Amino acid sequence: MILLLFVFGAAFGQSKKTIREKGITSCTVEEYFIEEGMDEPVIESIEQFEENGELVELQEFNKRGDLKKWEKYVYNDDGELVEEVFLDAKGRVTRTEKTIYDDDIKIEKHFFNNKGYLTKKKVYKYEYR
Repeated sequence: MILLLFVFGAAFGQSKKTIREKGITSCTVEEYFIEEGMDEPVIESIEQFEENGELVELQEFNKRGDLKKWEKYVYNDDGELVEEVFLDAKGRVTRTEKTIYDDDIKIEKHFFNNKGYLTKKKVYKYEYR
């Protein structure tokens, strides 16, 4: 969970509440490499949001403008991340990860290859007081 908060917290600078209240649908971050003599902006990332403020797509680019990361996200009705789709620069699915919850607790994560075959599975077991 902490890793997800780190990943998604770093992915965009606005809270879901702000995104929802302001009606933000996307955010493009431009980066200027001034010290390197690059006066024109380079797109660092493009983020797409659902109406409720959830991040549903993220594209990150290197300083040459080449796509280095492209991910799409699906959430359930409780706002839990249930599917992550990883794409290559041409938009082809390279892998998919699906998370299964029971009573708001993550119990399994399934990993699929680009053909949709299950390649790995994690099972989460908890101890309670």
